[in-house]
Amino acid sequence: MRPKLLAALLCLTFVGCAGQRVIPVPTERRVEAEASLKAAEGAGAARVPEAARHLEYARQQLAAAERLLVEGEQEAAELRFRQAEADADLAHALARSVPMEQQARRTTQQAESLRRGLQ
Repeated sequence: MRPKLLAALLCLTFVGCAGQRVIPVPTERRVEAEASLKAAEGAGAARVPEAARHLEYARQQLAAAERLLVEGEQEAAELRFRQAEADADLAHALARSVPMEQQARRTTQQAESLRRGLQ
């Protein structure tokens, strides 16, 4: 009787383990988020106030994702990594566009003053 009971318990254990959904650690998302963060830092996002704010959001999201991984919350961590990547991408775009926009304003003002001087 005992061998049959042991065999039944082993079968139930295997069936239970097979039914578990395995979620891989989102290393790809982590790498992408970290790469976006480094790109934003390299573009000088820390020196542009609008970009610096999103750079900080990205860092916070990365830290939160790491905590969630430690807690075993892989799905939530993956979402945080995606948020971090989006914030870092926005910081990167702002770091590039805000200085260009400021330069365009200065150039427009100079052109306007030159035009007024010629009249």
